[in-house]
Amino acid sequence: MDKKTKRRAWVLAGFLIMMSVCTVLSRAAASVLVAQVQVEKTGRGKLSYSYGGNGTVVPEQEKTIFLWAGQQVEWAAETGSAVKAGECLIQFRMEYLQQAIQSKQAELTQLEIQVQQQEIAARGTARVPSAERALQNLEDAQKKLEDAQEKERKVQEEYDQIDGSALEGQQELKAALDQAQADAEAARQAVDQARTEYQFALKEDSAQNTNEANSIQSAQLGVQSQQVQADKARRELEELTAYQNAGGRICAEEDCTVLTSGVQTGAFTTGAEVMVTGIGGWKLKGLADAKDKEKLKAGTEAEIRLGAGKKRTVKIESVAAERSEGSEGGAGGSGSDSRSLQFCWYARLPENTAAGNGNTFTWNVNAASDQEYEQIIPLSALREDTAGAFCLILAEEKSMLGTVQTAKRIPVTVLEKDAQKAAVTSTLKESDQIIASSEKYVEEGERVRIKE
Repeated sequence: MDKKTKRRAWVLAGFLIMMSVCTVLSRAAASVLVAQVQVEKTGRGKLSYSYGGNGTVVPEQEKTIFLWAGQQVEWAAETGSAVKAGECLIQFRMEYLQQAIQSKQAELTQLEIQVQQQEIAARGTARVPSAERALQNLEDAQKKLEDAQEKERKVQEEYDQIDGSALEGQQELKAALDQAQADAEAARQAVDQARTEYQFALKEDSAQNTNEANSIQSAQLGVQSQQVQADKARRELEELTAYQNAGGRICAEEDCTVLTSGVQTGAFTTGAEVMVTGIGGWKLKGLADAKDKEKLKAGTEAEIRLGAGKKRTVKIESVAAERSEGSEGGAGGSGSDSRSLQFCWYARLPENTAAGNGNTFTWNVNAASDQEYEQIIPLSALREDTAGAFCLILAEEKSMLGTVQTAKRIPVTVLEKDAQKAAVTSTLKESDQIIASSEKYVEEGERVRIKE
């Protein structure tokens, strides 16, 4: 081999060595710079949910007892006490009850007297109408006018028939005629006056009749008003008498437990106080977050633990939204004001479980979605930006260094999610390898490799 040939061989060998070194360095760099990912494939299935919270033991039924008004409490069953059917819940003072009965009887008697007074006033008053007297005066005046006019006529006839030569007789008749005419005029004026007084008397009687009718109507309304008050007092007296016959006691109609009592010994009642009792045994009331209300359904099984006891499984019987009474915490432990809604479920208390009103428990429910979805992907694979939701899959590209793997974006529409998976619709194929996790953040188009 000549010198020139040897030189070419050394150059070729150096080139091959350099290429090998570059390849090694390139792969080493790729192992450092290219993200390692873990992949999964899409599949068909259901989502799974796990949620829970706290709850309390409550009675099967609640009964509200309104206390008698205007009584003094001598004794009342304490909150939490068990009372048998027929036993006393509240005892009122009999001495005060007797005083109330006597006072109410006196009030009723007084009202009945007032009713009688109003009934008498409603009969009206007896009187002679003014128009009758005025009419009589008018008739009398007209009669006097007729008499005066008749006298005037006769005197006038006599005066017309006298002889003019009898001067003395003529003067006497003239004087008599003047007097008769004056009397007739006075009588006419008296008639006019009597007629005016009669018209005024008619108006006065009309006004008097109207006033009398108003007075009678007012008295009749007074009778009705007093009668209403008397009837009310009579009913109250009957109630007080019934209280007296009951010995001043309110008793339990059936076995119960006193849940709340709004009275204290020695207090006087207003009628607004109540005692709430629980009857029919106990049941579980679980408190739930609003976000879980659509998943809680009758028939769902829940796992509960009362205090430090063993876990028990119960079946939810009903779900409801109720107005909370105070700052009772929900499943998440957050408070709520007295006007807020709380979501809760009810179930029977398991047999042979020692529990009472107000005992607390924790609960948990594991359930699958009602629907089975065609595409389920890991929740960790789901991404979202301004363009919408998507995931990344492995795609192969050819380069100078050979075939490489890159991240490819696939848009998805999210239907539902649980804590670990998401149900989607997309163009994903069963063979697509979805990037579920990565040692570092990966963007579309970047090189990746499957973690070994």
